[in-house]
Amino acid sequence: MTRPTFAATALLLCLTTAASGCYNTFVVPQDEFRKLQSATALSEDGQLQEKYKDNPDDFGKLLNRSEADVVVVQSAKNQQVGVGRDTRLYVRTDGGRRYQLTPFNFSMASSQLVASDRDTLLPLSTLKAYEVDLLSTGKTVVMVAVAIAGAGAFIGAIIKSSGSESLK
Repeated sequence: MTRPTFAATALLLCLTTAASGCYNTFVVPQDEFRKLQSATALSEDGQLQEKYKDNPDDFGKLLNRSEADVVVVQSAKNQQVGVGRDTRLYVRTDGGRRYQLTPFNFSMASSQLVASDRDTLLPLSTLKAYEVDLLSTGKTVVMVAVAIAGAGAFIGAIIKSSGSESLK
């Protein structure tokens, strides 16, 4: 492989690694995860309405949120987690399969989880975990730095071991 081709490959590898990033996964109780449904599903969700019967103002804020609003949910470990449109949401079944959902675009109002944009229809009784993945800036920066240092060292070793060309 020539030096320019190798350098381009190494750069592509570094950029791909940087784009993937590292995530922290937060497990969220079902009643907190229900806050992340579509506005229509929120208005039809009797279980969530029951939770907010003593504080209808908070429920009204959930119903009237805008597209850009962040909804804060509490994880199983009592951590506050902000969920926006670009946040990754997942549900995990009893069998361990993980299904991705789009925030504010699914329904848990009946006995099933329905995410029409992802062709997902799951009985709530088969779901064992509700997860929110947030990008970890610190972990991602460390991973990118290690990848760049490794690529630089590899390129340096190739250049050093290649020697010089002679013309005849």
